[in-house]
Amino acid sequence: MPIQNSGMHHLALVTDDMEKTVKFWTEVLGCPIVVTLHLPPVDPFAGLTWGDLGDKKHYFFDIGNGDRVAFFDFGDEAPKTKDQGFGHHVALGVPNEAALLEAKRHLEAHGVMVSEVIDHFFCKSIYFRDPNGVYMEYSWYSGPWTSDRPFLQDEHPVPAALEHLGAKQERYLLHFEAGHTDTYKKQEATIPAE
Repeated sequence: MPIQNSGMHHLALVTDDMEKTVKFWTEVLGCPIVVTLHLPPVDPFAGLTWGDLGDKKHYFFDIGNGDRVAFFDFGDEAPKTKDQGFGHHVALGVPNEAALLEAKRHLEAHGVMVSEVIDHFFCKSIYFRDPNGVYMEYSWYSGPWTSDRPFLQDEHPVPAALEHLGAKQERYLLHFEAGHTDTYKKQEATIPAE
C-alpha cells in the first residue's frame, strides 16, 4: 500500500537571524506564526534525527492551504552558501497517526532506515534520508495549530515574534522540560481552551 501523502507538512530552512526572518515572513509576506519552539539546551533527539539542535529556536509560518515553512535559528553557526540560503529538511504530511505508522512500515519494507516515531507534542514524526542524502520527515499535526490558536513553546520569543503574537503569547504558551530520552516531558495536562 502506498504512503498516504497529504502534501507538504513543512519545509525546514536555516536562518542566521530569527528576528529579521520573523519580520520578513510576518510583515512582508503576511504569513502568521503558528508554532514557536525553543529546543532544550540538551537536544533530546540528538542522534535520532540529524545532529544536535540543542538550544535552537524553530518557528513555523503558515503559507496557506495548511502548508508551513519553518526556520531553525543557527545564528553564527548558519552555513554560508553562494545563494545565502540553506535548507535543512523536507517534511511531508500524512493525514493521521495510523498513516504515519504505515509510512514507517512502508519505508522499512523498502530498506530505508527510519527513526522511531518522535512525539514533539505539536506533531509526531519519523525521520529518514532519500537516496541523495536529503533529510526527510513524515509528520502528522496532533492539533489544529493556526494563527488563531498557535502552538507556542518558546518562552522568550524574538521581539518581532512577541509583537506579532501579542496576547496569544501568554494565552497559548505551553511549558515543557527536557530530560526524557526521546521526547519533551509535558508539565501541563491540557492545552488552553479557546
